[in-house]
Amino acid sequence: MAYFADLTPYAYFHSDEDDEDIVWREWGELSYRPRYERLNIGWLDASHPFDRGPVPAWFAGALLDIIDGPPVNETRGLHGCEFCPPGTGSIAYPRPRRNWLAYYEIRVPAGPGVMFAAPALIWHYVTAHDYRPPAEFVEAVQRYDANWATEPSPWIPPDAERDIWKRTAR
Repeated sequence: MAYFADLTPYAYFHSDEDDEDIVWREWGELSYRPRYERLNIGWLDASHPFDRGPVPAWFAGALLDIIDGPPVNETRGLHGCEFCPPGTGSIAYPRPRRNWLAYYEIRVPAGPGVMFAAPALIWHYVTAHDYRPPAEFVEAVQRYDANWATEPSPWIPPDAERDIWKRTAR
């Protein structure tokens, strides 16, 4: 996985020509050019230190509830955890909804015009490696509105493209 420092502008699926978010819904996909700033959270790798420490007791469960929501920018490959020994199952999803954590992103509204962008693997980093996200992200998770990706929404522009098809479970 790529490394990006926390609270820096999102750059994982970003280019001047193609800067879209794709949100997977039960009916298909919704793709759009975001009209909000995206900030990186939890894009860790073994060559860069990261903040460690306790998070509130409710945080890991609330984060997993967000991860249960619609995935964003799903990819076809899996990214392993660089902090765990190979083959340990570190990217397994702890609930029956999906098989793996390491092939998509989540979005968490931060405030007007700003959205946090994190890999779904962030839950593993928090629970297995004591990653402590910035306080701004913890607060955003606490006040998370699961309807951000439900239309109508101030986060989804009216010109979003809809590709309607029946999704198969991963």
